[in-house]
Amino acid sequence: MSVREKRLQNDFQALSEMVSNSGGTLAIVSKNGNPPYQYVIEYRCRGIERLQGNEPVFRDTHRVEISLGSNYPKEQPDAKFLTSIFHPNVYQNLNICLGSQWTMAETLPELIIRIGKIIQYATDITNLNSPANAVAKTWAASNMRRFPVDTQTFKSQIVWEELPVKVSFKDF
Repeated sequence: MSVREKRLQNDFQALSEMVSNSGGTLAIVSKNGNPPYQYVIEYRCRGIERLQGNEPVFRDTHRVEISLGSNYPKEQPDAKFLTSIFHPNVYQNLNICLGSQWTMAETLPELIIRIGKIIQYATDITNLNSPANAVAKTWAASNMRRFPVDTQTFKSQIVWEELPVKVSFKDF
């Protein structure tokens, strides 16, 4: 089993545990691959779908497609909303800006928590300095007092199985 396959397997196991401990706030809607390399995740929390005038229109269910490419975990995943969202860190085409500082140490469950915090406009995650959506950035900058729009937490105890893996720097 390659390093990538082992990582995908570990990510799937940890994600499955996190979802089962989430109290219904997260769901794996679909997955592709064995081990899975593509997911549709459903978040059940409050986020902003769009503006009506200057007022937010909220939605409580969000779906995100996450694709773990052939160079994962060296390269960051692709993540895209399948439901409408209005956020400074989400492009008009619904691709999520994950930033330019991806590290191999970030696990799939950690990424899913980060996306959940994006949905909720968590102040420690929302980045107004490098917006993907300038209109949402302008609105958010004037409405910081409203954030976060939800405080649902997606964290759960994640226990990584210690599996021996022979890794060489040539693998990366």
